[in-house]
Amino acid sequence: MKVGYARVSTTDQNLERQLDALEKAGVEKIFQEKMSGKNTTDRIELTNALQFLREKDILIVESLDRLGRNYDNIIQIVQQLDQKEIGLMVLNLPILNQELGDPSLQKLIRNMIVQLLSWTAENEREEIKRKQQQGIEIAKKKGYYKGRPLKYCADAKNPKDRMTYQVIVNKLQLEEPIKKIADDTGVTRDTVYRIKKELCL
Repeated sequence: MKVGYARVSTTDQNLERQLDALEKAGVEKIFQEKMSGKNTTDRIELTNALQFLREKDILIVESLDRLGRNYDNIIQIVQQLDQKEIGLMVLNLPILNQELGDPSLQKLIRNMIVQLLSWTAENEREEIKRKQQQGIEIAKKKGYYKGRPLKYCADAKNPKDRMTYQVIVNKLQLEEPIKKIADDTGVTRDTVYRIKKELCL
């Protein structure tokens, strides 16, 4: 049985392109979700798909990154498929989007390609992070970088956050315990300590 899995990272992204590709590939059942690929534990439909698949079934995805964002996640999923003798087709990779006839050869090629591509994708992400950090350091030196806006502060954009900030300030001025302030306002103790430090209290 051919089983499809489609995923986009955010709710405002569209699944139609993936669903269309999977239907053209002849899938008989599709699992779909709008969820980040950061980890597998939060992706309920992926878990359902892996539990649904049986020996000799084929899992079909439009691209490899639908399975996960990093090397470890993707390899873990492929290993699960191997243990259950389940095939994998990746539609945008010619060598992985068709049956080769020899299961052992297909499994070997699949594992080699998946590991290579996963390693490459992870390296690309690390390189992007490195360049971003490099850019931030340069901006800091030039005085351009101000960092991420504080969530709880006197001029927070969200009125609720401004109100929470004021409540924290009032409680600090009354010398209430940090833990109690954090519990009462629903913020972290680090946030309360940060505000206390800023107020020099």
